[in-house]
Amino acid sequence: MKGTQKPFVVIVSIAALVVFFLQLDWLVTGRVPRIPSIEAMAQFFSFVGDGAFLLSVAALLFLSGYFSKKTGLRDSGRDSAFAVALGGVAVHILKAAFERPRIAHGGADSVARLLEAPSLFDLTGKYNSFPSGHATAAFAVAYVLSKSYPRLAVPLYVTAMLVSGSRVWLGSHYPTDVLAGAFLGISAGYLVMTRTRAREKWLIAGLGLLVIFISFFKTGGFLLFDVDEAVFSEASREMLETIDFITPTYNYQPRFDKPILIYWFMTVAFKLFGVTEFAARFTSSIFGVFLSFMTFLFVRRLKGALAASFATLALVLNIEFFIYSHSAVTDMTLAFFITAALFSFYLAANEGDGRFRVFFWIASALAVLTKGAVGLLFPCAIAIIYLLLRGELKKAKEFVRPSHIGVFLLIAGPWFIVEFAVNGWDFFNAFIVKHHIKRYSDVISSHGGPFYYYFGVLLAAFFPWVAMLPTSIYWGFKERLKSEKSLNLFLSVWFVFVLVFFSIARTKLPNYIFPLFPAAGILAGLKVADLVEGKGMKIGAYLLIIISALFSTALLAVPSMGLKMDVQLPDWHFYFLGMLFLAVAALGALSLVKPMRAFIAIAGASVALIIFLRIYAMPPLNSHLQKTLYDYARYSRALDKEATVAAYGINKPSLAFYARRKVVKLEKETVCNIKEHVKKGDILVITTPRAYEGVDEFKSLDVLDARPDYMLIGRVSPGLPRFE
Repeated sequence: MKGTQKPFVVIVSIAALVVFFLQLDWLVTGRVPRIPSIEAMAQFFSFVGDGAFLLSVAALLFLSGYFSKKTGLRDSGRDSAFAVALGGVAVHILKAAFERPRIAHGGADSVARLLEAPSLFDLTGKYNSFPSGHATAAFAVAYVLSKSYPRLAVPLYVTAMLVSGSRVWLGSHYPTDVLAGAFLGISAGYLVMTRTRAREKWLIAGLGLLVIFISFFKTGGFLLFDVDEAVFSEASREMLETIDFITPTYNYQPRFDKPILIYWFMTVAFKLFGVTEFAARFTSSIFGVFLSFMTFLFVRRLKGALAASFATLALVLNIEFFIYSHSAVTDMTLAFFITAALFSFYLAANEGDGRFRVFFWIASALAVLTKGAVGLLFPCAIAIIYLLLRGELKKAKEFVRPSHIGVFLLIAGPWFIVEFAVNGWDFFNAFIVKHHIKRYSDVISSHGGPFYYYFGVLLAAFFPWVAMLPTSIYWGFKERLKSEKSLNLFLSVWFVFVLVFFSIARTKLPNYIFPLFPAAGILAGLKVADLVEGKGMKIGAYLLIIISALFSTALLAVPSMGLKMDVQLPDWHFYFLGMLFLAVAALGALSLVKPMRAFIAIAGASVALIIFLRIYAMPPLNSHLQKTLYDYARYSRALDKEATVAAYGINKPSLAFYARRKVVKLEKETVCNIKEHVKKGDILVITTPRAYEGVDEFKSLDVLDARPDYMLIGRVSPGLPRFE
C-alpha cells in the first residue's frame, strides 16, 4: 500500500469503527438483560479492570522482578504502572472535558443540572462516563505486557475486552466510552514503551490532549445561546426531521442565510449523538481539533517542532478559539477550510507539488459551501497579493488550469444550482443580495462599529499572544523578498487582508475575523520560538508586560467602581482575574531572561483563564440569558401537536429548538387573533412584561409564570401539569 494511501485507510477505518460503536450506544442503552450468572462475571472483570487493582498487580510484578533479579519482569511491572498512571491522568482530563452523563443520569434535563452546579471535576460520578477508566487501565497493561511477553498477547487483550464489556453490561458505560478507553490505554502503553523519537511523540500526545481538552471542554454543559447558535441548531434539527437536505428551514420556513454544508455536518451530529447541546456544537469542536492539528503539521514541516508547538498553543489558548469551538455556528468550520486552502497554496507555490493545487481548490469549494463567497475570495486574494509582493505573480497561472476550476465547480456548484432551481430569486435575493452585498455595505441587525473595532477584539480575544503580532507583521513585510522570510510575509498578508476587509465592512461582529486567527497563531508562535532560541527583538515581551498590566489594573478596579451589570459576579472573580493577568505580566518579564519556562507558564495561565471563565463566568451568563426561555420551551412539550406555541415581541430561536415544534411569531397586526387560537385548543405565549402590558388581548389569557425578563401566558387544559 502506498504511503499516501495508508493514513487515509486508517482514518476511514477508525471513523467507521466509531460510527458503529455510536450505533451500539443507541442499541445497548437500557436494553441489557439482567442475568445473575453473567452479572457476577461482569462484576469480577470490572474489579480486575480497576486502576487500583492493576497498579497493585504492576507493583507485584516489579517487586518480584526486583528481588528475583529478573530485569524483564521488573521493567514490565514498572512500565505497566507508568502506563496505568499515564492513562489515568488522560482519562480524568477527558472526563472533565466531555462531562458525559452516565447512562442512569442522562436525559433531556442533564444540561440544566450541569448548568446549576458547574465544577472542573465531577465528584458525584454522574457526569464522567467518557472515557472508561477501567478500559483504559486494562488495555494499557495488556499493551505493555504483550510487548514484553508476546505469547500472552491474546489472553491479555481478551481480558481487556472482557473488562470493557463488563462496564457496558453493568450499565456504567456506553460502548463508545470503552472504545475511547481502549484507544487511550493502548496509546499510554505505546508512549511508555516507545524508544525512538520519544520526546517528539510525547510532545505530540500532550499537545493533542490539550487541544482536545480545550476544544471540547464542557461544550455540552450549557444551553444554546440566542440567536445564531439556536437558529443553526433548529434548522439542522428540522432538516433531520423533514429529511429535506437541499433547503434549510428555520421554524419550518426556508432559511437562505448560509449555504448547506454546516447544516449537513450538524444534522449528521444530531443523528449520531442525539439532539443535544453537545451534538449541536460537535462540528465546531471537532473542526477546532482538525484546525489545530493541521496547523501543527504545517508549521512543523516548515519550521520544526518547537515553532509548531508554540504556534498551536497560540492558536488554541485564547478566548476567541474557545468561544467558537464551543458555538454551533459556521466560524470554526469556515476557518478550517480557508486555512486548508491557504496552507495548500503556500506548499504548492513554494514546493511545486501539484497535488496541493488541487487541494487548494477542493478546500476553497468546501469553504464556499460553508459560508459563501468569502470561502473563495479570501484564499484567492491572499494568494495573489502574496505572489505580487514576492514578485512571483506568474506562478498564479499554475493554479487556474481548467482541471482545477472544474474540480471547484464540481464540488461547489451542484447545490447552488439545485437550490436556485428549487427556490429561484427568493434564494438569490436573500443569500446574495442581503447576506453578501448588504451585510458588507450596510449595518445589519444593529451590528456596527468604528474602523478600529477589531483592534479591541484582538486585544482581548487573542490575549496574551497578541503582543507578539506587531513586530512579526512589520518584519514580515519589511523582509518580504528574503526566501527564508516568505512564510512570515504570507502570514502577514493573510492577517492584514482579513483584518482590513472586515474593518471596512459596515456590519461588524467579533466572529467575522476568526479566519485570521490561524495566521495570527503561527506568527505569534514563530516569534515565541525565536525568543526561546535567543533570536529576534524582545519588543513583544515588553508589549505583553504592558497589556497584561493594563488588564490587571482594570479588573482589580472593577469591584470598587460600583458598576451595575445584568449578571452580577462576585468581587473575588475580578480579583482572581486581575491577579492572573498580573502573573502573566510577571511572566512576560521573566521571558526576557528565561523565555522557554516563561512562555510555558504563560500557556498554563491561558488554560487557567479559559477554565475559570467556563466554570465561573459562563454559567451565570448563560442562565441569565437562556434559562427562562429553556424552561418555557420545555414546558410547551407537554401540549399536544394541535396546540399553539407563540412568541410576541422577542426573537429567540431557542424556543423552537427546545420546544421541538413551530413557534408562531405574533405581530401587532396578528395579535388580535389570539381568541381564534384559543378556540383551536391550548395556547402558550412567551413574551416580555413590557410587551404584555401593551396588548389588551393578552389579558384574556392566564399568567402562568412571570419573571423580570419574560412571561409565560396562555390557556391550557386542566389535565396538564402546572408550570413550576
